[in-house]
Amino acid sequence: MRGIPAHLNTRHDVEQCVELALAGELDRAELKKRIERLLSDDMVWNFKTEVDDTYQPAQNEKVITEDVGGITKHFCFELVSNPAAVYLRMGFAKAELQAFINQL
Repeated sequence: MRGIPAHLNTRHDVEQCVELALAGELDRAELKKRIERLLSDDMVWNFKTEVDDTYQPAQNEKVITEDVGGITKHFCFELVSNPAAVYLRMGFAKAELQAFINQL
């Protein structure tokens, strides 16, 4: 392998790159950034409900106000774990990637 692949698509890609980086054959800082990017879609904003203008969102919520056909509407979104996160598709647990990041 020459350098870090443009895209880390598989579990094998990540594991092999970490092994090479720890052996000094790949740039640790760059690989660390790439692995951190795999965690970037860990949480997503999910539509929860329509609320009125007096609604006070919880810490993991946000309210978006939109003008819909001349009527102001308020929509509540909740921050939730993303079941379709890239690292899950690759077969990793979040803790595994965090461990790689800590090693690098």
